[in-house]
Amino acid sequence: MKKALYNILLLSLFVFACENKFGPPKTDIKAEDIPEQESWNSSVAFSDSGNVKAVMNAGHISVYNKKGYTLIDSGATVEFFKNGEKVSTLTGRRGKVLEPSKDIEILDSVVVINKEGSVLNTQKLIWNNKSQKVSTDVYVKIKTPKEDIEGIGFESDQNLKNYTIYKVTGVFSK
Repeated sequence: MKKALYNILLLSLFVFACENKFGPPKTDIKAEDIPEQESWNSSVAFSDSGNVKAVMNAGHISVYNKKGYTLIDSGATVEFFKNGEKVSTLTGRRGKVLEPSKDIEILDSVVVINKEGSVLNTQKLIWNNKSQKVSTDVYVKIKTPKEDIEGIGFESDQNLKNYTIYKVTGVFSK
């Protein structure tokens, strides 16, 4: 009788000790902070009427449909096209694609190189899908075959041919 009572007591302690361990874990993470989709080493094409405008390659993509954006990290490269020809390449460490406009913001160590060899360096660059232009409100440096220009604020076509730099400093040659 003592042995049976001892076994029941031991079994009861075991069941009550494990009771909370079988429920869902408690966390401070909200459902809206978890992406609906994720992908690694992905490629995404942006097109209009069957014409490819840009192709983005990223190390990691997290899609947040309810928040209206997609996050890019682990490196991003965006190749821009005009009439089927690659006109420039943009790289950066991370970024964001805004829905439904498909505007792209690239951050950290941003570099744009056009097919003529002009190079833009900055820490933030926004590509506007509708206007097909890139812009920033932070420090930029552009090196072309004829000039080295620095300034705060910038706007250009995605070809990096027709651009405006605000608060300009630099060296110009004729």
